[in-house]
Amino acid sequence: MGLIDKFWPSKNHTTTKESTHQLLEVPENWDFYMFDIDGQPASYFLNLALTRIAPILDRSTLLWVEIKMNHSREDGLSSSEEFDHLIEIEDQLIPALTTRLPALYVGRLTHNHLRYFYFYCKDGIDVDPILHKIMQSYPDYSYHFGQKVDSDWSTYFNDMYPNEEIMQSISNRSVIEELLNHGDNLEVERPVDHWIYFQNEMDRTVFSKAILSLGFEIIQQDQVEASQNFHYQLQISRSDSVNQQSIDACTIQLIKLAQQFNAQYDGWETQIIRN
Repeated sequence: MGLIDKFWPSKNHTTTKESTHQLLEVPENWDFYMFDIDGQPASYFLNLALTRIAPILDRSTLLWVEIKMNHSREDGLSSSEEFDHLIEIEDQLIPALTTRLPALYVGRLTHNHLRYFYFYCKDGIDVDPILHKIMQSYPDYSYHFGQKVDSDWSTYFNDMYPNEEIMQSISNRSVIEELLNHGDNLEVERPVDHWIYFQNEMDRTVFSKAILSLGFEIIQQDQVEASQNFHYQLQISRSDSVNQQSIDACTIQLIKLAQQFNAQYDGWETQIIRN
């Protein structure tokens, strides 16, 4: 896979020092996405790489801190007017909890005029004194916090982690950013190649017939080694522009079609067009 492999964000690690002097290696791949919750927009900022180590046995309690925004937008998201204050609070809150307590920060949610910070921590820790000390410096902001047992990290996996379509949109955005860094004109149509993997040859054959009506052409069909039971590869291509809206619509269409055949969509690549 060309651009997808080359342009995917780097995966880093941080080492968190615990009060027991043990070290917890934490992979990092932070990204954001928009979502709809009860008809209102929501913005998630999340460490996607935690799927590689979660759930963590001794981080079985979910801790959330809720801060009411004072100058949010009408749609409930944060405003540029309040940006500096919110970042200032965040820059104090997260280090205080993660360095003084056995707590791991996993992400935040902005929604309905509120900003939530989510951590997974050991059971029974007392966060009240730390939060009270920090928020004393911000008397205009009201806050609340809560904890619940979540040993399987269901909130992270089921409520926060993006679904397949959103993950693909995040991947698309990453590729688009790299194309722009190379001077690409996203609006110019050019051949865009896509890869799909199937569990059997029959599904691949029927899928191939279906995508011909959508204007795609078959580039290559192979049988490959695979860690899972998806040995039948299909490479297809169609001329498209690669702005976010266009490529999202294309890839989501292919993902949904692939799901009908128990197949896996595996990304796209294209050439750089500067004119």
